[in-house]
Amino acid sequence: MIFINEINYSKMKITKKESILFKETHNKWLNEDNFLAKLFAKKVKSALLNDKELKQAVEDADKHVEDARNKIESHLDNDKEAVKKYIPADVRKYLGFDY
Repeated sequence: MIFINEINYSKMKITKKESILFKETHNKWLNEDNFLAKLFAKKVKSALLNDKELKQAVEDADKHVEDARNKIESHLDNDKEAVKKYIPADVRKYLGFDY
């Protein structure tokens, strides 16, 4: 018998097949009209809505994105064409550039 004394979670990776399987089974379980599934979903939602650390993390992330957008715009002298030229579309979308 082999015992693992220490697990390094930062190096653990799941395969694409395992990810798809997890999503399928998880979604099936939550979609069933099941008392436990509803209770679980309600408990998770409540915990997330009341988590002060999560709220603070979201606020901090929003602030950093806003700061990054402002720095980019000021660095490029508010030139929309320069922003389009130098920043890929998916990154512009993430940063909130609407052009």
